[in-house]
Amino acid sequence: MLSKSSNETYPQKDREFLKQIPQSQSPSLNGLRVLVVDDNDDCLCIVTFILSDYQAQTKTATSVDEAIEAIEEWKPDIVISDIGMPDKDGYSLVSFIRNKEASMGGFLPAIALTSYVYPEDISEAIDAGFQEVICKPFEPNELVVVVARLTGQTI
Repeated sequence: MLSKSSNETYPQKDREFLKQIPQSQSPSLNGLRVLVVDDNDDCLCIVTFILSDYQAQTKTATSVDEAIEAIEEWKPDIVISDIGMPDKDGYSLVSFIRNKEASMGGFLPAIALTSYVYPEDISEAIDAGFQEVICKPFEPNELVVVVARLTGQTI
């Protein structure tokens, strides 16, 4: 599912989810453990800032190898990963996650946060094992809503 940029409307399921948030209440991700993977420090900083503002616990990784180590040790509730990274890319990471689930059980939701915006890129990310694709640049609320929905949080 392609999440929309700031000048377009949210997908129907996200609009419905947004309607459930009381207007006077500040949303919270209640200590949700989010692993953010990107080789761009600015992107890591922005995503971490947004999620921390909603009370999520965040951990960052700048490579797939760092991300795998964090998954093994920190046990995140969800992963947000860039696709285009040097050496191993986001597809390698989601492949590792899905192979681990196949052998050990469990499920770790994954969001691709990427600059790849063509329909075939988005389809490839979903086919690879990401549940959602959010295109850069993105709206902060869009990211929070997708994270909450994929992890079953009520915000």
